[in-house]
Amino acid sequence: SRLAVWLVKLNRGCALLSGIALLLMMVAGAADVITTNLDLIGLPSLPIPAVFEFMATMMVVNVFLAMAIAQARRSHIRVEVIVNRLPGGARRAADILQHLLATVLFGLIAWFGWAAGAHSVSVGEYAPGIINFPVWPARLILGFGATLMAVQCLLDMLAVIWPRFDARDKEAPAKQPVT
Repeated sequence: SRLAVWLVKLNRGCALLSGIALLLMMVAGAADVITTNLDLIGLPSLPIPAVFEFMATMMVVNVFLAMAIAQARRSHIRVEVIVNRLPGGARRAADILQHLLATVLFGLIAWFGWAAGAHSVSVGEYAPGIINFPVWPARLILGFGATLMAVQCLLDMLAVIWPRFDARDKEAPAKQPVT
């Protein structure tokens, strides 16, 4: 379906943003470690202000924007000891139940994430420090990422019943067998 194709593209764009967030975290963390330890070579120590808050925000971006593509690629950890031994109909029912529960869980996370984000924006919430770092972007991204994951899980559930709703990322690299 068009929705599934659109969701795959959106997941890939969010995964790219997640990767950029990870790169920015590495650069900021390395720069802070280096500038904090300049006293080891006789220079004044110059820690970078608000790096901790920046890292916390980027962590939310990294985790919540990458979850849906991991779901679309079936990369999440899944214990299949019992499910693989079930007959076809029971296995489908277990898949439907699993996707339904995940949809509800991430739907609730999204609901409360959006509410927290709206409140954070309305009060201008920030993390106090040398530089007052805004908190609201992380809260809104949490709501968006959880919404994206809930939609992915919902489409996965529908795909068990009607394959036209399949929103798997079929261009994903093949998973290597665990040895």
